[in-house]
Amino acid sequence: MVRNGGTTDPAVQLAPGVSDEQASRERQSTSQLLSTTDTNLKQISARQLSASQQESVSQIRKYMEQAKEAEAAGDVQRAQNLASKALMLSDDLVKH
Repeated sequence: MVRNGGTTDPAVQLAPGVSDEQASRERQSTSQLLSTTDTNLKQISARQLSASQQESVSQIRKYMEQAKEAEAAGDVQRAQNLASKALMLSDDLVKH
């Protein structure tokens, strides 16, 4: 729909109630979470893993990929949530 004779797109809001500053902080947080998770995966890769641990690594990688996709789509809150899940799982594997 063209309003008032203009064809410019309206500003895209990243998520309801998320300011640009908050979105920037969440992107930085997501990046840090993914980086720490990647470090954990490198530590884990040196170990012999059980089948269930290997499944956990696969799930971690899925969460990481989904977080990157969500961030690319502008859904910074979902990206941060997925990155947090990946980190929690990787932390658990590092400890055991």
